[in-house]
Amino acid sequence: MEQSIISAAAALSGSLVGGISTFAASWARHRTQTSIQQAARREELYAEFINEASRHLVSAWGNQIKSPESLINIYAALERIRLISSAAVVSAAERVMQEVVSAYNAPNKTYDELLRIVMNDGISTPLTDFTQACRTELGGG
Repeated sequence: MEQSIISAAAALSGSLVGGISTFAASWARHRTQTSIQQAARREELYAEFINEASRHLVSAWGNQIKSPESLINIYAALERIRLISSAAVVSAAERVMQEVVSAYNAPNKTYDELLRIVMNDGISTPLTDFTQACRTELGGG
């Protein structure tokens, strides 16, 4: 009888270990997939914000803002960034937004002024800090 108890205990412990291993592997796989999906959503949001900010910064070189409604998309992206991103990314995005508003308030630039800035001074963009913060958050360094 002692032999049958040992056999049953061995079978039970083997099943338990197998079940726990399967559960752990499934949990780890699910967690990894969720993490990858979240990173992809953040990357998509950051790309949207970069596109909107770039469009507004270039537009501001030769135009004054016509109405605050034209900033809706970039503002909405900034608010979504606040929901899911680190403090470093949010802070960099806020600086970009401030730069966009400041650019619209600055005097318009002529093509010759833009050419001089690009050729002599280089383009200084507030998006550089934002993209670096995003890259760090997404694990790309």
